[in-house]
Amino acid sequence: MGKQPVRLGGLIERLVTSLGQADKYHGWQIVTRWKEIVGPETARHCRAIKFSEGILTVVVEKDVWRQELEMQLDDILAKIWSKPGGRAVTKIVLRAGSPMEYNDES
Repeated sequence: MGKQPVRLGGLIERLVTSLGQADKYHGWQIVTRWKEIVGPETARHCRAIKFSEGILTVVVEKDVWRQELEMQLDDILAKIWSKPGGRAVTKIVLRAGSPMEYNDES
């Protein structure tokens, strides 16, 4: 009988925690899950582009979308905090710009 397989996610979690990098790792997971968090319609108009020291930076294409997101910040943070490691995000900063400049999807 051989060894039981080990889940890669669990190994990564233990590794980043042992290196003292868990908050950075969790913050960047939120960046990559932005579309899932805010939904595809909203994600077409904004994109999470950076995570540093608890701050999630989101670029927003138009003032009207920025205002919409500002009204939803508490709800968005609640969704983020419900994700594993989401408490690494303590603040969201909205910045004007084009989400397409950061588009990594087709």
